[in-house]
Amino acid sequence: MQKNVLKRQQLQFFIILLATLFASNLQAQDAEKRLGSWYILSTNNKLTDKLSFNLQSQVRTYEFSSQVEQFKIRASLPYQFTDKISVALGYAYFRTDPSYLNDEPQRFNEHRLVLDVVSRHAFKKIAVLHRYRAEQRIFNNETSNDNSLWLRYMLKFGYPVTDKIGVDVYNEVFLNVKSPVFAQNWLGAGVSYKINDRLTTRLGYQKINTERRSFDRILMSLNLKTDFRPTKK
Repeated sequence: MQKNVLKRQQLQFFIILLATLFASNLQAQDAEKRLGSWYILSTNNKLTDKLSFNLQSQVRTYEFSSQVEQFKIRASLPYQFTDKISVALGYAYFRTDPSYLNDEPQRFNEHRLVLDVVSRHAFKKIAVLHRYRAEQRIFNNETSNDNSLWLRYMLKFGYPVTDKIGVDVYNEVFLNVKSPVFAQNWLGAGVSYKINDRLTTRLGYQKINTERRSFDRILMSLNLKTDFRPTKK
């Protein structure tokens, strides 16, 4: 009984912390400081015991529910080498509109070739994830083509408050192979709710820092898990 009360108190504290972070940005007036939002729909599809197919789409806005900043779709094929280590190859397409930040913007497309190495382990009830990502970025706009390479590292901690509710915190750093080396840093936290064995929803907050700007974002996501493995007789 005491454990259940403690878990509820931990969850309430986490939700209050997220709400405070959201509210602190609602009144800001300039584009950089306004609270934006990311809407995320993803699927994780089990093909074999080792191989999966993942698909994700996102709509990102500069302001909450308005001023679309970016559309993204990503597909990947993760392969589970061991219980703790997986590797994935992927492709992502981005359509970006920076007109909210610039007087004379150029909408542009971006293609990314992605390699992920993910390591998972646990410390008591805390799930720990390390993700190492290399992204070859290929840009295309109205006047030119360009490319660059990002190296990314994310450290994430997850904790199950109940059988259905979990909380997480993470930090991810982005580095350029070319100068300037620092590209971005994402610091975030969230609360997830397991609707059933296949469907999970999550509400989160993320602080994005770039070389010149800083943004605050609410993340709302829905994840569907499917299993296409042949039924064993």
